Amino acid sequence: MEGKRLSFLEWLGLASLFIGLPTAIAVVVSFSIPYYLSHNVTLANTLSSIIPLVVFVISDISFRRYLESHNLISPFMKTRPITISPDSKQPIDEKFIRRFEFNLRFAKGEEYIKRLAMLGTMYLQNAVAYDNKDLYLRAKEYLAKAEEAMEGKSVSFETKVMVDYLRSKIETYKYRFGER
Repeated sequence: MEGKRLSFLEWLGLASLFIGLPTAIAVVVSFSIPYYLSHNVTLANTLSSIIPLVVFVISDISFRRYLESHNLISPFMKTRPITISPDSKQPIDEKFIRRFEFNLRFAKGEEYIKRLAMLGTMYLQNAVAYDNKDLYLRAKEYLAKAEEAMEGKSVSFETKVMVDYLRSKIETYKYRFGER
């Protein structure tokens, strides 16, 4: 589930395509058109400052979304190990879980089931760490979604083990959260 780490040159090529090229085109077009139509240098300079900035921001956002949707990792991102085990009683950063949830929409097939099981395990770990029943119930929801997605599909042993692990951990902690 770890994404492909891009080399610097690959990242630079993608950044040039997504950010550099649209911004350069915006600079040229936003100066040329107003200057040649109105012959007003002040207007052309003003527009050539504002429009490329807006294009740059939009291009940067689309570049980041592209990297996330294709599970690509920038060479500048730090890797930090995260222990995903409810028994560790160490909470997982909520931002990390939200990002993982956001990326769930880009997963398909068996990868989708694996990510559902991972999300369930992360929510269960936070439920145990914070003693929060709402997070426990969310973990159960992700287990139900994973089981539903597995129904009628032939999945790998690894995927079955991940879903079974989540199911067994939910069974282990169900009494702690008041279920019988």
